[in-house]
Amino acid sequence: MSNPLRIIAIDLGTSRVKVGLVDETLTTIATSSHTYPTLTVEPGMAEQRPQDWLNGIRASVSAIFAAVPAQRIDAIVLTAQMPTLVTLDATGASIGNAITWQDSRADAFVEDMLDHGARRRVHEIAGTPIDGRYIIPMHLRRGAAPPHATATLLSAKDFLYFALTSELVTDPSTASGYGNFDLAARGWSDELNELWGIDAKLLPRIVDSHRSAALNDAGAALLPGVPPGTPVVVGAADSVCAHHFITTLFEGSLSVIDGSSTVIMATVHDGATLGGEVLVTPLVDASRRGAEMDLLATGSSIAWLAQLLALTPAQLEDLALSNPRRVENETMFLPYLAGGEQGVIWRSDISGSIDGLSLSTSREDLALALFEGIAIETVRCIELLERSQRIERVVSVAGPQSRHLGASLLGSLLEVPVLALAQQSPSLLGAALVAIEQLGGEVMVENFNASSILGSLPLLEPEYHGALAHKAGRYRAVAAQSGEPLNTRRGDE
Repeated sequence: MSNPLRIIAIDLGTSRVKVGLVDETLTTIATSSHTYPTLTVEPGMAEQRPQDWLNGIRASVSAIFAAVPAQRIDAIVLTAQMPTLVTLDATGASIGNAITWQDSRADAFVEDMLDHGARRRVHEIAGTPIDGRYIIPMHLRRGAAPPHATATLLSAKDFLYFALTSELVTDPSTASGYGNFDLAARGWSDELNELWGIDAKLLPRIVDSHRSAALNDAGAALLPGVPPGTPVVVGAADSVCAHHFITTLFEGSLSVIDGSSTVIMATVHDGATLGGEVLVTPLVDASRRGAEMDLLATGSSIAWLAQLLALTPAQLEDLALSNPRRVENETMFLPYLAGGEQGVIWRSDISGSIDGLSLSTSREDLALALFEGIAIETVRCIELLERSQRIERVVSVAGPQSRHLGASLLGSLLEVPVLALAQQSPSLLGAALVAIEQLGGEVMVENFNASSILGSLPLLEPEYHGALAHKAGRYRAVAAQSGEPLNTRRGDE
């Protein structure tokens, strides 16, 4: 192609914004990121300042154009953490801080407001096993605080799109994080609006992920070097964009996407009946659906333990891999450290625990036990999804510093092939794919940098495979005594 496409993809993550300049071969020409704080001054609180997001985007885009100046930009595309609430007043100004998906303060509000039958009805209509980490309950809980003259409810990506284009829109995958989306009708549910007591006028319009609008003057000031009028593509939720990237490269795969949390997602086959507390979400092609399960504190748990041991996360992984007695290690870690879980269990009242501690427990034992616990919990999610459809391959994606111990453990525990993919941000590349599709470009996945695909994983000796399988059995037994039964929630027993 004489004039290859150039896409600015913006991925607003939980702890940092990542911006990439990507072409249609999925080559990242340049990338930059900027971190921002999460405010946690009271129990369960996790808030961020929207202005910090915008400042981070401006700084990251400036860094990219300083590294590769004079680039023509064909489109901008967005993806973001969700559900994260931003409220606007009648002038379009944001009200207070954003409430992120990590915030658990509305959990008790939902349990008090909705009985078992009402929660089941939300699940039937919206595909959402509802708790307080959704846009509407976050808003309703905050509504009890000093008055907020709210005119519009937005998720984080919707807020960015508004800042760049002045349009109040969302896409189906992001809309599924509000708590009132109708999966069948692909629109807001009148029944659920009534259940929550929400005025539909507060909600953005739902549009296709491929829709675009022109970058406005204020948006161009946030993206130095990108001219007004450049198309801004709506994009999709971060998990959905990551799954879109993976299944474009490896059709039919189940995605395991590691970050602050871990997302396990499979495309729902026609006619499949999903059991348990599985979140069902529209994909980039909203006529198709994904089955998603989330482990809320995986990457965050690794960062936490690494900090306790005065290590980086990469060093913690090296420590786990170097454990000289991993076959004999009895330490077992149940990694429910987020004040709740949304995997197989989906409860707001469960916490993490470490079993099998003794005076001989080493730093290496603790490190390996955490990675093992995350892998075993991931396998439990995959097994639940496998009840409704056959899983033929798992693609595990981790950060560029990962040694892919997690993928190795999955490969040991599963009977299907596990492929480890080294990518800085599958969400970023999935969003770029959406923009390329919108522009009518040819997505040349066959030219994707093959060196980024890891053909071999760290070797785990046969004796350890057997020990890990035994520990997985112990894990299930301990989990059953630690707050389960499966797929129940406080107040339902």
